[in-house]
Amino acid sequence: MGAAALAALLLLAGCEKTPKGQVLAIVDGDDITVQQLDAELTDLPIPDNVDRKKLTRALLEGLVERHLQVEEARKQGLDKTPQFAALLKRNEEDLLTQLLGKKVAQSVPMPAEEDIRNYIANNPLQFARRQRLTFDQLSFAPPKDQRKLAPLANAHSLEEAATMLQSLGIRTERGESTLDTGQTEPGLARQIDRAPPGEPILLPQGNRLAIGVITARAPIVLPPDQARLAAARAVRGLDLFNESKAQVAAARTKADIKYEAGWAPEEGAP
Repeated sequence: MGAAALAALLLLAGCEKTPKGQVLAIVDGDDITVQQLDAELTDLPIPDNVDRKKLTRALLEGLVERHLQVEEARKQGLDKTPQFAALLKRNEEDLLTQLLGKKVAQSVPMPAEEDIRNYIANNPLQFARRQRLTFDQLSFAPPKDQRKLAPLANAHSLEEAATMLQSLGIRTERGESTLDTGQTEPGLARQIDRAPPGEPILLPQGNRLAIGVITARAPIVLPPDQARLAAARAVRGLDLFNESKAQVAAARTKADIKYEAGWAPEEGAP
């Protein structure tokens, strides 16, 4: 039998494969497996009232359609482009970083009761003195060079801040907003709490900034069991962050890192 005939027979045999066991579908000879479907289900929030059989079938069909799209992309040579190579490397690094994070989480013990109590005591604005603050504020898109906003530190009323922003050519929108100190980064919450009454406070709001004045405060009472759970999560989050940071620092001391001229991090840079 010639090589061409043998290749044709092998191709025919491949086409006759039947999905079974761990193989849920076959698209142009390529298997779609239970493991691939499980990967799609990972971290997917599924409400209790959802028909899981229908959901998994829909996800399987999504895998089939994605495979067809991938085949078309390969036919067009998109997998040979520099852009694909760069994105593939980034996605691979993201995946490995996530897996390392999960492994770190398995190695870091749950926080001790004493650590939880200390966290609650040291962060009263998240617990005992948690508040919902109402602001009268000016919202605006920050300039590229945020050093231009330095004069706002000398504004002692919202009207003075509005005048300063207008002089910088920055358009503002005035309105009301609220902030929960328990859901705010602790350092920022303390900074807001220390601001003198009536003094404007600079507030990050996504990709915008706001400068506002507190007009009302309302206490938020958290039941003890919820407070303990929130504190435990916060302490564990800090432990995981510190462990990951320590691993990176240790790896950096052993790594051979060279930078193109002008690209090395500045001394003291975060």
